[in-house]
Amino acid sequence: MELITVDRDTCTQCGLCAAACPGGFFLFKKGGYPRPIPQVENYCLRCGHCVAVCPSGSLAHREIPLESCPPLQKKLEATPEQVEQLIKGRRSIREYQDRPVPRETIIRLVDTARYAPTGHNMQEVEWLVLDDRQDLRRLEAIGVDWMRSVIKTQPQMAMAMEMEMLLKRHEKDPTTFLRGAPALVVAYGPSGPMSLIDSTITLSYFDLAANSLGLGCCWAGFVYFMATGFPPMKEALSLPEGRAVGGCMMLGYPKFGYPRIPARRPARITWHPSS
Repeated sequence: MELITVDRDTCTQCGLCAAACPGGFFLFKKGGYPRPIPQVENYCLRCGHCVAVCPSGSLAHREIPLESCPPLQKKLEATPEQVEQLIKGRRSIREYQDRPVPRETIIRLVDTARYAPTGHNMQEVEWLVLDDRQDLRRLEAIGVDWMRSVIKTQPQMAMAMEMEMLLKRHEKDPTTFLRGAPALVVAYGPSGPMSLIDSTITLSYFDLAANSLGLGCCWAGFVYFMATGFPPMKEALSLPEGRAVGGCMMLGYPKFGYPRIPARRPARITWHPSS
């Protein structure tokens, strides 16, 4: 089977597939039928725009079958106000209930977040989920060792990150480092600058999706720092060769809610040309 075929019996000759293709990999003239360029197998981004935009379902893509592309449901479209509240109402959660997050729920969140855009549609973000209490406590211990090391070797950095205070808090509460979160989610991909960007975008989608299911997240910046430069943490995460961490996020059920949206600084916008 060819990579892309068009059913001429149902094609309306609208040309939307050709217009929507990011790479311009269709040949189309008004009144005719669209057809992919001869080299489409090598150049196609596999983004699925051609399949998604076809109003008659006449275009078949070998790697993006129509049955795996469900139609959008009008009744599920969010209003601008709903989207604004979801985004503005999202909080960084640092206090969690002592309650595990079902793996089925995490799978659902990952399934949603994987639709986040990636550079050149590479879709190379992978996931590591730690939801075992012993594993998380082990990461806590590694975090404490790391902070003690930073305090000795990079005192200015330690002061800026308030590590002395965190260690004192840890003496009273051994779950301080990961805030007692029942799960830690790590997004990673092939070593290189795109993994950081793609993982950050994907985790942002994950964060918002979690909020919609009554869960909360917090970016685990310290874990990210360690995963990129502290050997014990690298060993603990045990990512495959050639992979690099792009972002880490704590996940769990919030201990309390936030019924108000706190104020934020006004956005700074520069317009070109200025009026």
